[in-house]
Amino acid sequence: MNNTAAMDQQLIISVHNEVGMLAKISGLIADAGINLVAVCGYTIDNRGFVVIVTEDNAKAKKILKGKNFDVREEEVILVTLDNKPGALKDVTEKIAKVGVDLTLVYGSVVPKGKESRIVLVSEDNATALAAIRIK
Repeated sequence: MNNTAAMDQQLIISVHNEVGMLAKISGLIADAGINLVAVCGYTIDNRGFVVIVTEDNAKAKKILKGKNFDVREEEVILVTLDNKPGALKDVTEKIAKVGVDLTLVYGSVVPKGKESRIVLVSEDNATALAAIRIK
């Protein structure tokens, strides 16, 4: 497989940190028939942040805003890599060589899966994406 990278958008949902909040958010999205591509969640000072990339961010954003969630969009680079040792190193070394700082990275792979999906956010996504695409 060839590694791929493209610009995309993620939704950042800011919520009060409470039990079941991720279930509520993911339920609203699932009930609308929207598939999640990537998800990340964390808390800072009792504030929760759910960060998602979906197959239809516009629809997901509309649904969440309709339920009074605080939602904003952010540009990301969505990378699909071969699931093998060194794949992430190769990508991040290219970004480092052009002097771009990464500000957020998350992703996953199914054990023994053939590819992994990584979401990158940087101080300059256009330059980072160009660097990733260098063979």
